[in-house]
Amino acid sequence: MARVFTNRTFSQFVKTRVATPGILAKIISACTLCVLNFSLAIGQVNTTDSKKDAGIRTVLNFNTHWAFYRNDVPQAEAVDYNDKDWYAVTVPHVMRLEKKHNGGNQTYQGIGWYRRYFKIPSSFKDKRLTICFDGVQMNCEVFLNGEKVGTHNGGYIGFVVDITNKIKFDRDNVLAVRVSNINDPKTPPGRPQEKLDFIYYGGIYRDVKLIATNKMYISDPWEANKIAGGGLFVTYPKVTKQFAEVNIKTHVVNDFDTTQQVKLVTIIKDKNNKTVAQSIVSNTVQHEQEFVQTLSMNNPSLWHPDHPYLYHIVSNVYIDNKLVDDKITNIGIRTISFTSSSGKADGFYINGEKLYLRGANRHQCYQTIGDAASNSMQYRDALQLKRGGFNAVRAAHYPQSPAFLNACDELGLMVIECEPSWQFFSKDSVFINRTFRDIREMVRRDRNRPSVFLWETSLNESPTPASWAKQAVAIAHEEMQNDQMFTADDFFANGKKYYDVSYKVINQDGSDPMPQMPVITREWGDTWTANPAKENGLRASRMFTEKGLIKQCILRQNALDGIVGEDAGYWDHAKLDANNRMAGYFVWSYNDVTRGSDRVTAFCGVVDVDRSEKFGYYQLMAMQSARNVNYGPMVFVASFNNRPDIDTSIIVFSNCDKVRLYRNKHFIKELSREENAATAPFVAAKGGSPYFRFDVKTYEAGELKAEGWMDGKCVATHIIATPGVADHLEIVLDDSGIKPVADAVDMIPFHVKVCDKNGTLISNSKPFNTYSIHLAVSGAGSLIGADIARVEAAIQHTEGGIGYGIIRTTGNAGNIIITATSDSLKSAKRVITTIKSNEQFAQDGKHYVWQTEKENDTVKEENSVANEQLVKLTPSMLKLNDNKLSAGIEKIIDGNYSTVWIDESNISPVELTIDLAKLHPVKGCRIVWGKDSDWYTYSLQVSADGKEWQTEVDNLKSSGQEYKPLPFKHHNVRYVRLILSDVQSSQSKIAIKEFELIADESKKD
Repeated sequence: MARVFTNRTFSQFVKTRVATPGILAKIISACTLCVLNFSLAIGQVNTTDSKKDAGIRTVLNFNTHWAFYRNDVPQAEAVDYNDKDWYAVTVPHVMRLEKKHNGGNQTYQGIGWYRRYFKIPSSFKDKRLTICFDGVQMNCEVFLNGEKVGTHNGGYIGFVVDITNKIKFDRDNVLAVRVSNINDPKTPPGRPQEKLDFIYYGGIYRDVKLIATNKMYISDPWEANKIAGGGLFVTYPKVTKQFAEVNIKTHVVNDFDTTQQVKLVTIIKDKNNKTVAQSIVSNTVQHEQEFVQTLSMNNPSLWHPDHPYLYHIVSNVYIDNKLVDDKITNIGIRTISFTSSSGKADGFYINGEKLYLRGANRHQCYQTIGDAASNSMQYRDALQLKRGGFNAVRAAHYPQSPAFLNACDELGLMVIECEPSWQFFSKDSVFINRTFRDIREMVRRDRNRPSVFLWETSLNESPTPASWAKQAVAIAHEEMQNDQMFTADDFFANGKKYYDVSYKVINQDGSDPMPQMPVITREWGDTWTANPAKENGLRASRMFTEKGLIKQCILRQNALDGIVGEDAGYWDHAKLDANNRMAGYFVWSYNDVTRGSDRVTAFCGVVDVDRSEKFGYYQLMAMQSARNVNYGPMVFVASFNNRPDIDTSIIVFSNCDKVRLYRNKHFIKELSREENAATAPFVAAKGGSPYFRFDVKTYEAGELKAEGWMDGKCVATHIIATPGVADHLEIVLDDSGIKPVADAVDMIPFHVKVCDKNGTLISNSKPFNTYSIHLAVSGAGSLIGADIARVEAAIQHTEGGIGYGIIRTTGNAGNIIITATSDSLKSAKRVITTIKSNEQFAQDGKHYVWQTEKENDTVKEENSVANEQLVKLTPSMLKLNDNKLSAGIEKIIDGNYSTVWIDESNISPVELTIDLAKLHPVKGCRIVWGKDSDWYTYSLQVSADGKEWQTEVDNLKSSGQEYKPLPFKHHNVRYVRLILSDVQSSQSKIAIKEFELIADESKKD
């Protein structure tokens, strides 16, 4: 018996019917359990029950009642500073809300000030008080009551500020934070935003907590700053299915004036709160003490992505049998390796079992709010990844929110943790020291997480020297001194010999350069030169049509199956599924992202910026076994059936044994997974499911239905229909069992779809089809950005028939009413009910009644990019290395970014001269390099007569993704000389896709 359901998959936008046999019921149950675990963890980790004795650790939510002012103002830290014209904001907060497509360095960079008035009761006088910031982007100064109490550089790892001796009890205190997201080459990643592959959104964008402990307390590992120490450090010397040994090192600090006799009781409890192991140790503590305990348990439930079982450690500190501190830490018991029991580097092993990692790269950015998302939205991302067939995620290119990693622990996603970086290295000692600090601090923060299995202690695609890599790896192993620390960088990087795992272990001819080195592909499935408007490449958006969404999937299957070329993958993807040593891969990317370096959004995600799923989401979902209860059977028709020119060939994704296709109730054909395996044999050999292609010969509007069959039963069904006439709006919410919390912090995302009378999404049949819609939110929540027209939150245009909004809850539980209207369409209304928060909040102090945040500065926007006129180049103009032309050199002037010239001469330097035959007014050039992760060193000269040469660029080292125009100082040009002296990595060759000369139209007669 089939039923209609709405899930947070593409089914929220198309009518879907899925059969629900027992296996699917188990999946639904598992998802519900994950949500319960998420709620439980919020209450367990670093929080305190309000009924507990006031003498125990107290964690106060410090996210509410902030005032904010964008721009720098003098003496805003002063207690008596007049902030009446500031805006009322809640953390997480971005310094300026932005519209969806905000690339090209349009986002705010500057200074922002935050102020928070609060009171601490005198009952806390004997306490130790700290403020914990989970993330402030990028550099900040912290002031309490006008006095500077802390500074921090870096936006992706948190920090702690001790305010114990600065507080005024039972009186108003004011905490002021000056935040800067201005480019800083001394702070990693270091690269300026206008050349960056993501965005420094700025602000206090992760949680803030006020923590009160007694003066005998378990330390914070950041604050303790101890090598392989501080806080709790949990390791597992022995792990089998029958027995586990858990080693727990607990750092206890004594801030009393006298030595104290301390007892530490450490208890391990299962998810039912039942004690499974316990240890008690005592010692005198003068200043600090590391207690080391080893606890054992029989028949442990081991953590694995398919069964991510979490225990929790309860740490109780006593003085004279009086409880003075307690802390709860979630753990997962497991062991990992990149070699088999016989020592072969042939994959990834967890608990002795081989696991093929199917992952995605995730950026933490969202529509409108940038990086400033609530914990529940972080959880939704992890849940969407898990549902999409992924068992791993690369946290590119920086340590991500603790809330996101909590969800990875709970849902079962293996994580590659990356230090902040992207295509930048500086020899400046401050920068270098901060890169090493970042390694230590990210390991200290996340070393106890079962999800984190690989540490990218390298600067992504950056020209780091071997000496830096050697020290980076040594630091990581110093912080985790066991066989469970694995570091990674690209195989052809300068410091490759120091790392434990390498990306891209392959020679250009496909041979294996180092069979004993474990291999993972950290990024695949994208090329930055892809033009989504042409709908023929690896970047695709619903703002165009289904053609691009389908083509993206076809090219990605080619890449997965080991095919190399412009229509598939790069050679250094290491052949992906066709590599029998491959431990796994990470598609670029999970979500579409905007970048400082490019106005065009990178449509490389399997989901949109707003997290609506593309066809590619289901393609990778089909890579998991239907018999794995975490994923189950699935089937998906990759079509809107609204393009007669291409919908004569229908692609279906499914992991079932057989797929049947029907058109308008008529049976078309059945294909088996076994016979279909031949279409992508390496994908099938790795357990994945190549797409099923049904050539139906002719086009026919109406309904397409696919059925997935297993063991003689239909277990999954997907139906799509050709859209009719736009009729009404529908508001789509996916609660996934996540109850929105009335804490003034939580956020609720929702989509609005334009439907025909049958509820079918009005998807695009032509590019840029759109509808203007108006969104309004009232009651116990507000639409983020509603009062800022520039953001296009309240009045927006749909993309592919879909709109989007984010609600922030208020502090009072109740109903939130969403309404969506559009001219000539029936409106929609939806009600959400929030629940009361059970967290403790810091008491608000006396302050002005601040305004709702609005724009307070003029925003410069560039709505168009001027058309560039190029100088026409022909092959006869080109001379290479003393007139010896290289085969294929004409590819650099063919106007096609998909073709590439590779220098095979092995002559260094390579010298290319262009003779325009006469003087031309030229204002610059653009070089589109052959490979985005390589680094090219080059010089550029121009001449009017071929005798006197002027240097425009001298030995510039350029990233392969540096493609912005290079302006010329000299404009009357006949000759241009490009001298290429070096390329890195060591195995790469000089390669150019395009060389363009930009005409100076202003100089023409």
